[in-house]
Amino acid sequence: MVALLTGPEPGPVAEHLALLHFTGRRSGAAHTVPAGLHRVGGGLFVATGSPWRHNFAGGAPGEITWRGNRSPVRFTLVTDGERTARGYHELYERYGPEAAQRRLGITVDAAATPTPADFRAAVTGIPLALVAVDLLTASVTNERTSR
Repeated sequence: MVALLTGPEPGPVAEHLALLHFTGRRSGAAHTVPAGLHRVGGGLFVATGSPWRHNFAGGAPGEITWRGNRSPVRFTLVTDGERTARGYHELYERYGPEAAQRRLGITVDAAATPTPADFRAAVTGIPLALVAVDLLTASVTNERTSR
């Protein structure tokens, strides 16, 4: 996945997938993880339940490789459960059940249409999280031509 997203022609997959580059808050180790990007309410977010999300509590600097470009960003873990539930509900409505399962990693009982209350329960029970990605566009490196 890393080679695909940083290659000279990342293709259409690079529209929805990115590489997050960050430093572990306790370990100090450099990390690069692939993640899906989603537009929610006008902002750019990663939807995840992965433990690495805790590195962004309170905000953290990092970089993102997206659409073949590497850019500085600020990652911030969304701690408002209601906001997170609304975001997941918006994404589920946009993608539909099959794509939501693939893109968000959630499975919904096909017999019922999930409500905002269902997503509120999932945010605390699974837990689901959103990480805000704020692009700091002062400096952008094109991964396709910078080698």
